[in-house]
Amino acid sequence: MKNLSPYVLPNFHGLRSEDLERFLFEFEVLCRTYDYMEDSQKLKLFRSTLKGVALKWFMGLVTQSIRTWNDMKQTFLDRYLDYCMPTNHKDEVFKMMQKEDENLEDLLERFQYNLKRAKMSNLDEETLKALLLKAIRDEWIDILNMMGKEKFLNFHYMT
Repeated sequence: MKNLSPYVLPNFHGLRSEDLERFLFEFEVLCRTYDYMEDSQKLKLFRSTLKGVALKWFMGLVTQSIRTWNDMKQTFLDRYLDYCMPTNHKDEVFKMMQKEDENLEDLLERFQYNLKRAKMSNLDEETLKALLLKAIRDEWIDILNMMGKEKFLNFHYMT
Protein backbone atom coordinates (compact mmCIF):
# COMPACT_ATOMS: atom_id res chain seq x y z
CA MET A 1 0.00 0.00 0.00
CA LYS A 2 1.46 3.33 -1.12
CA ASN A 3 1.04 6.71 0.53
CA LEU A 4 -1.36 8.99 -1.28
CA SER A 5 -1.17 12.71 -1.79
CA PRO A 6 -4.56 14.38 -1.24
CA TYR A 7 -4.11 15.97 -4.68
CA VAL A 8 -4.61 12.64 -6.48
CA LEU A 9 -7.94 11.90 -4.82
CA PRO A 10 -11.14 12.49 -6.76
CA ASN A 11 -13.58 14.65 -4.82
CA PHE A 12 -17.33 14.47 -4.48
CA HIS A 13 -19.26 17.43 -3.08
CA GLY A 14 -22.83 16.13 -3.45
CA LEU A 15 -23.78 18.66 -6.13
CA ARG A 16 -26.47 17.92 -8.71
CA SER A 17 -24.05 18.61 -11.56
CA GLU A 18 -21.49 16.01 -10.47
CA ASP A 19 -21.00 12.78 -12.40
CA LEU A 20 -21.45 10.08 -9.78
CA GLU A 21 -20.38 7.20 -12.03
CA ARG A 22 -17.18 8.97 -13.11
CA PHE A 23 -16.33 9.76 -9.48
CA LEU A 24 -16.76 6.12 -8.40
CA PHE A 25 -14.81 4.90 -11.43
CA GLU A 26 -11.91 7.25 -10.65
CA PHE A 27 -11.99 6.19 -7.01
CA GLU A 28 -11.85 2.49 -7.93
CA VAL A 29 -8.97 3.09 -10.36
CA LEU A 30 -7.08 5.01 -7.70
CA CYS A 31 -7.58 2.20 -5.18
CA ARG A 32 -6.22 -0.36 -7.62
CA THR A 33 -3.31 1.84 -8.64
CA TYR A 34 -2.18 2.41 -5.06
CA ASP A 35 -2.99 -1.13 -3.88
CA TYR A 36 -5.87 -0.16 -1.59
CA MET A 37 -7.73 -3.42 -2.10
CA GLU A 38 -9.07 -4.25 1.37
CA ASP A 39 -12.51 -2.98 2.36
CA SER A 40 -11.12 -1.23 5.44
CA GLN A 41 -8.57 0.64 3.29
CA LYS A 42 -11.21 1.75 0.77
CA LEU A 43 -13.61 2.83 3.50
CA LYS A 44 -10.95 4.91 5.23
CA LEU A 45 -9.83 6.50 1.96
CA PHE A 46 -13.39 7.16 0.78
CA ARG A 47 -14.01 9.59 3.65
CA SER A 48 -11.17 11.75 2.35
CA THR A 49 -12.84 12.15 -1.06
CA LEU A 50 -16.05 13.64 0.30
CA LYS A 51 -16.48 17.39 0.65
CA GLY A 52 -19.26 19.78 1.60
CA VAL A 53 -22.76 18.31 1.90
CA ALA A 54 -21.52 14.86 0.88
CA LEU A 55 -19.16 14.79 3.86
CA LYS A 56 -21.94 16.08 6.12
CA TRP A 57 -24.21 13.27 4.87
CA PHE A 58 -21.47 10.70 5.45
CA MET A 59 -20.79 11.95 9.00
CA GLY A 60 -24.52 11.55 9.71
CA LEU A 61 -24.49 7.82 8.94
CA VAL A 62 -25.07 5.54 11.91
CA THR A 63 -21.74 4.37 13.36
CA GLN A 64 -20.87 0.83 12.26
CA SER A 65 -23.77 0.76 9.75
CA ILE A 66 -21.27 0.30 6.91
CA ARG A 67 -19.06 -2.76 7.22
CA THR A 68 -17.88 -3.42 3.65
CA TRP A 69 -16.94 -1.38 0.60
CA ASN A 70 -19.97 -2.80 -1.23
CA ASP A 71 -22.21 -1.58 1.62
CA MET A 72 -20.68 1.89 1.34
CA LYS A 73 -20.94 1.97 -2.42
CA GLN A 74 -24.60 0.91 -2.36
CA THR A 75 -25.50 3.38 0.40
CA PHE A 76 -23.71 6.15 -1.51
CA LEU A 77 -25.49 5.24 -4.77
CA ASP A 78 -28.85 5.05 -3.00
CA ARG A 79 -28.30 8.56 -1.65
CA TYR A 80 -26.93 10.31 -4.75
CA LEU A 81 -27.82 8.38 -7.91
CA ASP A 82 -31.24 9.98 -8.42
CA TYR A 83 -30.09 13.36 -7.15
CA CYS A 84 -27.07 13.89 -9.39
CA MET A 85 -27.78 15.08 -12.88
CA PRO A 86 -27.76 12.13 -15.26
CA THR A 87 -25.17 12.44 -17.97
CA ASN A 88 -26.16 11.62 -21.51
CA HIS A 89 -23.40 9.11 -22.10
CA LYS A 90 -24.41 8.63 -25.73
CA ASP A 91 -23.46 12.25 -26.38
CA GLU A 92 -20.03 11.50 -24.95
CA VAL A 93 -19.55 8.77 -27.57
CA PHE A 94 -20.81 10.82 -30.50
CA LYS A 95 -18.95 14.01 -29.53
CA MET A 96 -15.73 12.32 -28.49
CA MET A 97 -12.48 13.84 -29.75
CA GLN A 98 -8.91 12.75 -29.16
CA LYS A 99 -7.20 15.06 -26.69
CA GLU A 100 -4.04 16.81 -27.81
CA ASP A 101 -1.79 14.78 -25.51
CA GLU A 102 -3.74 11.50 -25.82
CA ASN A 103 -2.20 8.55 -27.63
CA LEU A 104 -4.27 6.09 -29.65
CA GLU A 105 -4.23 3.39 -26.99
CA ASP A 106 -5.62 5.78 -24.38
CA LEU A 107 -8.22 7.06 -26.84
CA LEU A 108 -9.36 3.51 -27.55
CA GLU A 109 -9.60 2.75 -23.84
CA ARG A 110 -11.69 5.91 -23.26
CA PHE A 111 -13.84 5.05 -26.29
CA GLN A 112 -14.54 1.57 -24.94
CA TYR A 113 -15.33 2.98 -21.49
CA ASN A 114 -17.77 5.52 -22.97
CA LEU A 115 -19.44 2.82 -25.09
CA LYS A 116 -19.97 0.68 -22.01
CA ARG A 117 -21.38 3.60 -19.99
CA ALA A 118 -23.73 4.51 -22.83
CA LYS A 119 -24.83 0.88 -23.16
CA MET A 120 -24.00 1.01 -26.88
CA SER A 121 -22.10 -2.25 -27.20
CA ASN A 122 -24.71 -3.57 -29.65
CA LEU A 123 -23.60 -1.20 -32.45
CA ASP A 124 -22.36 -2.87 -35.61
CA GLU A 125 -18.63 -2.94 -36.35
CA GLU A 126 -18.78 -0.37 -39.17
CA THR A 127 -20.56 2.19 -36.97
CA LEU A 128 -18.02 1.64 -34.18
CA LYS A 129 -15.16 2.15 -36.63
CA ALA A 130 -16.73 5.32 -38.01
CA LEU A 131 -17.27 6.78 -34.52
CA LEU A 132 -13.71 6.02 -33.50
CA LEU A 133 -12.20 7.39 -36.71
CA LYS A 134 -14.23 10.58 -36.26
CA ALA A 135 -12.68 11.00 -32.80
CA ILE A 136 -9.07 10.62 -33.98
CA ARG A 137 -7.03 13.76 -34.60
CA ASP A 138 -5.99 14.35 -38.24
CA GLU A 139 -2.27 13.87 -37.62
CA TRP A 140 -2.97 10.41 -36.20
CA ILE A 141 -5.13 9.47 -39.20
CA ASP A 142 -2.04 9.79 -41.43
CA ILE A 143 -0.10 7.47 -39.12
CA LEU A 144 -2.96 4.96 -39.15
CA ASN A 145 -3.10 5.06 -42.94
CA MET A 146 0.59 4.21 -43.09
CA MET A 147 0.21 1.39 -40.53
CA GLY A 148 -3.01 0.02 -41.93
CA LYS A 149 -6.15 0.97 -39.99
CA GLU A 150 -7.35 -2.60 -39.56
CA LYS A 151 -4.62 -3.38 -37.02
CA PHE A 152 -5.92 -0.60 -34.77
CA LEU A 153 -9.60 -0.95 -35.57
CA ASN A 154 -9.99 -4.60 -34.61
CA PHE A 155 -13.19 -4.49 -32.56
CA HIS A 156 -13.91 -8.19 -32.06
CA TYR A 157 -12.69 -7.98 -28.45
CA MET A 158 -14.84 -4.96 -27.58
CA THR A 159 -18.18 -6.70 -27.29
